[in-house]
Amino acid sequence: MLSHIYKKEMIDALRDRKTILLTILVPMIMMLGLVFFYESMLSDKGEQYTLAVGHSLPPALESKLNGIDEISVKTFAKPEEAVDEGKADAYLNVPKEFDSYVNSMTPFKVDVYGNSIDQGSSNAMQLVQSALDQYKNKIVQERLTNKHIDQSVIQPFTIQQKEAAEEKGASAIMLSAILPMLILTSIVSGAMPIALDIMAGEKDRKSIEALLLTPVSRNKVLVGKWLAVSTFGVASGVLALVFLILSTVLFTENLKTAFQLGDHMWSVIGASALIIVLSALLISAMELFISIISSSVKEAQSYMSFIVFLPMLPMFFILSKAPNQFDLSYFLIPFLNLHALFKQLLFGMVEPAAILYTSGTIAVLIAIFFLLARACFLKDKWVLPK
Repeated sequence: MLSHIYKKEMIDALRDRKTILLTILVPMIMMLGLVFFYESMLSDKGEQYTLAVGHSLPPALESKLNGIDEISVKTFAKPEEAVDEGKADAYLNVPKEFDSYVNSMTPFKVDVYGNSIDQGSSNAMQLVQSALDQYKNKIVQERLTNKHIDQSVIQPFTIQQKEAAEEKGASAIMLSAILPMLILTSIVSGAMPIALDIMAGEKDRKSIEALLLTPVSRNKVLVGKWLAVSTFGVASGVLALVFLILSTVLFTENLKTAFQLGDHMWSVIGASALIIVLSALLISAMELFISIISSSVKEAQSYMSFIVFLPMLPMFFILSKAPNQFDLSYFLIPFLNLHALFKQLLFGMVEPAAILYTSGTIAVLIAIFFLLARACFLKDKWVLPK
C-alpha cells in the first residue's frame, strides 16, 4: 500500500506544470545565469581606467604607464576637476622638470590624486602607484650601476607570494561559496510545490477526509507523502549539481578548474550524492511538517518562507575561511555543516569524520522533524480542514 500511495502522489504532482517548472527549469536557468556571472568576474579582461595628466609626461614614464593594459593616459586642461567630475579615474601630477630632477638626483614629489571611495578610482591609483614604484626602482638600479655598487646592498632579499591552492585559486573559492547554497536552494524550491499541495492543498480542496477513510494506516500515508516530496527534492538537487558541472565545464575557462578533483573525484561524487539525498529528506520533512500544521496553502507559504533563507545564511559565516580551518564542531551545526563539507569536497579534501558528523547531524534532524510531522498527522485537529 505504501508504494501505491507514493505512486499516486507522484502522478498527481507530475500533472502540475508548476511543479515541473520549479523542479527543473528554474534551477537550470538560475545555474546558467550564475555560472556566466561568476565566470565574468574571473575573466582576464579588466576594466579600463582613465589617467588624467596636465601636460605631456617624460617619454620613459609615459611608456611605462602605457604598458599597463587597463590604463589610458589622457591630457586635461584641469585634470583635478576631471577626476571630481568623473571624466577621469585618477590624476597623476608630476613636475615638468621630472627628467632634470632625476638626472641631478634632486628629490621631488609626485602626486596621485583620486577618490578611494570609488572602486574604479582606487584601482586606478593602485595601478599607477605600482608602476611608479617599479619606475623608481629602475632609476635606483641605474644609479647604483653607475656608481659600481651591487643592488644587493640595498635589496638583501626578494619577496615572492605563493598560493597554497594555486592550481584551483579563485575559481574554487568562488564555487565553494555558492555551490552548497545553490544546491540547497534548488532542493527547497523543488520540494516546496508538492509539499504545499500534498497536505495544505488537500485541506483547501477538502479531499483529505476521503484519503483518511481508506483502510491504509496514517503512518503509511505520511511516509508515502514524505517520500514523494523527497523525490522531487533529490531530483532538483541532482539536476542542479549536474547542470552546474556541465555548464561550468562546457562554457567556462576559469571556473572549470575548480572541478579538477584528480584521484578524489569518485569519493567527492559519492559524498555529494549522499549529502544531497539526506538534505532532501530533511528539507522535505520540514516542509511537510509545516504543510500539516497549516490550515491553507497561503498560510503554509508564509511559514515556509524562512526555509528559503536557511541555505543562504551559513555562506556568510565561512566565506573567509579556508577548507582546512574547519574543526569538527563546524560539522555539528545544521546547514553550516553542509556548506563546510561542500567547500572541503571542492578542494579535494575528503574527510571521513566530517562526512560522518554531517550525515549524523542531518539524520537526527530528519528523525526529529518526521516525528513532529507524524505526531501532528495522527491528530485530527491538525489534519482535517477547519
